[in-house]
Amino acid sequence: MTTIEPDLPELDIVTQYGVATRLPTSFPLIDPELDVALDHDLFQHGFDDALTRLDSMPTPWAHHFATLTMATEPDLAADEPSYTRGYRAALYGYLRHGNRQSPR
Repeated sequence: MTTIEPDLPELDIVTQYGVATRLPTSFPLIDPELDVALDHDLFQHGFDDALTRLDSMPTPWAHHFATLTMATEPDLAADEPSYTRGYRAALYGYLRHGNRQSPR
């Protein structure tokens, strides 16, 4: 079996048909459920706040706001890191999926 590092999951998938090696980007290397530093409620609150803010703006403004916010380095010491991660996750999803009408 092939691994990148000993503490990461196996990259090889063994089936009855043979062995396939996954690229490390084809699956999450770290299970988000195992992220003990993440407060799921605060993450969801940040995510919801970002969607509400994007919905309150005209589409070009929302896209510009999301782009500028994602371009800046977050200050995780000033805010709750889980909230900030959720907020930025919503902005990333909005930009990544090209949704120019509504991020929901």
